[in-house]
Amino acid sequence: MAKKKDKAVKSLKKDVARLEKQNEKLAEAVEKTREDQTAAYKELRSLIEERPTVQDESPGEQEDDSRDSGEGPEVTEAAQRQAEELGVDLSSVEGSGSGGRILVKDVEAAADAK
Repeated sequence: MAKKKDKAVKSLKKDVARLEKQNEKLAEAVEKTREDQTAAYKELRSLIEERPTVQDESPGEQEDDSRDSGEGPEVTEAAQRQAEELGVDLSSVEGSGSGGRILVKDVEAAADAK
């Protein structure tokens, strides 16, 4: 009877070891998928921020009042939020977007340079 129990215990230990290896492989695959999703999200966010804006105004009215007000370069909303989260002073950030527009990647680069 003891031999049967020992054999059963050994069999269970082997099964547990096999399942642990499978679990590790699955965990690695999930982590890789998350990394891929994060990279794809950042790329998509960057592409969305860099797309040209559409103006509904007639050609004679296309001047942006905020540029004439001396408030500094235009900043995307996402870049503004990111700057607040990272504690980045936007006056020290040089924008790489159209017309010097400050993008999220510019804020992240400024934060990394700190």
